[in-house]
Amino acid sequence: MIQNRVVRAFWAVLWVLAFSAVSAAWACSDSTPCVVAGGSYLVRPPPHWDGKSALPALFYFHGYGDSAATTMADVYMKPPLDEAGILLVAMDGEDHSWSFPGKISGSRDDFAYVAAVLADVKKRFPIDPSRTLAAGFSVGGSMVWYVACRMGPAFAGYAPMSGAYWEPMPTDCPGGPVMLRHIHGMADKTVPIAGRSLRNGLYKQGDANESFRRLLVRNGCGAEPDRVAVRGPLTCRSWTAATCTSGKAAEFCRHDGGHTIEASWIVDSFNWLKGQMAATARR
Repeated sequence: MIQNRVVRAFWAVLWVLAFSAVSAAWACSDSTPCVVAGGSYLVRPPPHWDGKSALPALFYFHGYGDSAATTMADVYMKPPLDEAGILLVAMDGEDHSWSFPGKISGSRDDFAYVAAVLADVKKRFPIDPSRTLAAGFSVGGSMVWYVACRMGPAFAGYAPMSGAYWEPMPTDCPGGPVMLRHIHGMADKTVPIAGRSLRNGLYKQGDANESFRRLLVRNGCGAEPDRVAVRGPLTCRSWTAATCTSGKAAEFCRHDGGHTIEASWIVDSFNWLKGQMAATARR
């Protein structure tokens, strides 16, 4: 009898320890930060997720002055992402911004932070590596360009919006060719497509057209698009995975508006990525 009680107690302790470990792993949420080396992030799975199926994941880089918390509080972003069944990972910039070559806003290595977040999310959730998208707006869009340049294979695709390289632009991208879809407003005065100088020339936002041209060269795409299509307010020039020698597609979408974003564009970028990945698989 004593031996049986000892055995039962032993298994009870193991169960408690296992439960505690699982609870700790799932402790963070859309309001409780997930802590990693160099910072933290917030995360929200889709409401109807079964807890085990592989998830498409959006790693979202906010604009200047915002944070992971403001991303989660965006009432326009939640419905389309939930409907599409997308895991939202809200990245959190140091001092509400991002640091990359040409713009240093803090002491943190933001590329190391991105790698730490990606590794942590993979431990917590069964994400589908073929459906990971790094997207961002404004200076967050610029950060996405630099992550694509330096860490290309880390994400399946990239979707910067209203933000491109800063000057001086990278002369080499160790990340190699990437799937990237850029969106920009023709009337954007905050981050004009042609770029602009800031703080009396101390910083200079780069030309989005030149940023994209460099991507085309990197991807082995021709100068002219394979097709031009109008999708709602967006006019998109597309270079497909089938014609770019690297097998990595690129798309540049413009709209008539200013410095703005619509959550539906992110879901569209997921759909674009899915289509291009399928085309690549058929090559």
